[in-house]
Amino acid sequence: MNYIKKSHQLGVFFIFLFAICFAWFFVYPIAGSLHMDLFRMAFVGFQDMNVVGFILGVVQVYIWAYIGVALWSFSKKLSY
Repeated sequence: MNYIKKSHQLGVFFIFLFAICFAWFFVYPIAGSLHMDLFRMAFVGFQDMNVVGFILGVVQVYIWAYIGVALWSFSKKLSY
């Protein structure tokens, strides 16, 4: 499996997890302030639970998948 395919698969998985986490804020709003603080710390430019915040999060988790697979591949090459 090549780098692009692995990154895309991981990116789609991360988007799925982000969508669940984002929706959980509206389903179970007990710890809403903690949820918002964690999103603000984890995602650059995240301000509120709206469409713009969702798009920012989706783009960032997809990019992080590519970075993660690149670092993983690089570390595997160094270990040989």
